[in-house]
Amino acid sequence: MRNFSSYWLFALGLSVLCTSMVAAQLNVTKTSAGPAESNTRSKSQSASPTTADRADKAKETPAVPAKPEPVKYSELKKTTFPPKTGVKTAGVQIPMTKLKPEAEVSLPAPVGSLLFTADQVLISIPSADQIARVDGRSNKVLEPLSGIAKPCGGLTNAFRNLWVVSCASNNTARLEAATGKSVAMVASGSGSAPFAIASSLDSIWVLTDDKTTLTRIDPDTNSIVSEMRLPANCRSISYAAISLWVACPGEKRILRIDPQTNLVTARIEVSAEPISVAFGGATVAENSIWVLSRKEGKVARIDPKTNKVIATIDLGFPNADGNLAFGDGFVWVTAPGFPITKISTQLEKEKVVQQFAGDGGGMIQFGFKSVWLTNTAYNNVWRVDPKRTAATVAE
Repeated sequence: MRNFSSYWLFALGLSVLCTSMVAAQLNVTKTSAGPAESNTRSKSQSASPTTADRADKAKETPAVPAKPEPVKYSELKKTTFPPKTGVKTAGVQIPMTKLKPEAEVSLPAPVGSLLFTADQVLISIPSADQIARVDGRSNKVLEPLSGIAKPCGGLTNAFRNLWVVSCASNNTARLEAATGKSVAMVASGSGSAPFAIASSLDSIWVLTDDKTTLTRIDPDTNSIVSEMRLPANCRSISYAAISLWVACPGEKRILRIDPQTNLVTARIEVSAEPISVAFGGATVAENSIWVLSRKEGKVARIDPKTNKVIATIDLGFPNADGNLAFGDGFVWVTAPGFPITKISTQLEKEKVVQQFAGDGGGMIQFGFKSVWLTNTAYNNVWRVDPKRTAATVAE
């Protein structure tokens, strides 16, 4: 009996000892696991910040403003600079590659002419049988006016419609400016003059062949009311100072025509081969007729009050086969080798103030406070801010 009691006492003690050891082991495991779990939670919280944390961080880090996209333009071919010709006054000549446009309008084919309406630029493209349209504010290319067979000889916007010469049909087309829908077709004929159409207070005037015939169209009846013969191959017609002004390269004279009588009232002598005419001045009182003469590369200034040449500006190069335009108080000229020449028009201080030399050019116009330059070799038109032009300096 004593042996049996001793056995149970021994078993009970062994059981208590085992239980104590197991409990101690469990406590060690728990203790060692605690810091790891705490560390894991800490890392998790650090890796996943709350919305408030993110907002605070965003406030501390200022947003980087998006850079405007650079203007895309065709890289003009680099040419030898300085050129052998042109105005050699220090600081006047500038490489054309330094001038960057505000916008470039790519076109399907070479440009014929440009016209500015109240909100658009119209660009005739003879070989594509269309007139491209560009928004004057955004420079966005709009749906073209199609269906005009080989629009040539310039454009004019008058009597609530658009007028354009069609060299394919030998007509003068009258179109709705918004849609291009035909309003009337006048069987006027057509020639090769690049600036063949103009409008006066009551008529449309067109150089309708290369002999040259000047045709007058009555917009009330859409019919030809008179014709007059001018020297052969006249190239440009403009209306300004209540007169028509016609440049004929075969003559060394500019013709002034009274639209009321259909008579030539003055023949004003200028340098050989006059090809382009523009009107304007630094002030209204100084408004003048400006004439580009191709052969010797000279620009004449004519006082319309006296019909006399009061200044002649030498471009410094011959064969200036381009055109000129007036805008922003300056005369702008384009010619091969010199895409843009800028002339000051202040009375008795007329001179070339900037001359961009190199590749590009073809035709130049001024509208929407900008210079518009066609680049014939690239099938595009550049829009250039006169302020950027003035800020572009010689090397």
